[in-house]
Amino acid sequence: MNNIYNVKLTDRDVYHILYLNKVQGLQPYQIEKSFPVSRATIKAIVNGKSRKDCHAAFMDFKSRYPRKVKQLFKYD
Repeated sequence: MNNIYNVKLTDRDVYHILYLNKVQGLQPYQIEKSFPVSRATIKAIVNGKSRKDCHAAFMDFKSRYPRKVKQLFKYD
């Protein structure tokens, strides 16, 4: 039996999750509807406890280029 939570997120998926939380202001329960992972995984990503490399890169980009970060996933 396949477990839907046994999924690896791409870096782009992780950046999109961070964008939705940090830029758009969505909560993990709202984000989990768009990705095949648990709410706990979403929370770990947005809190920087999981995928630390992506979290650090996103937060650095967000602080350096606040206007550009708003355009990252605008057209998805």
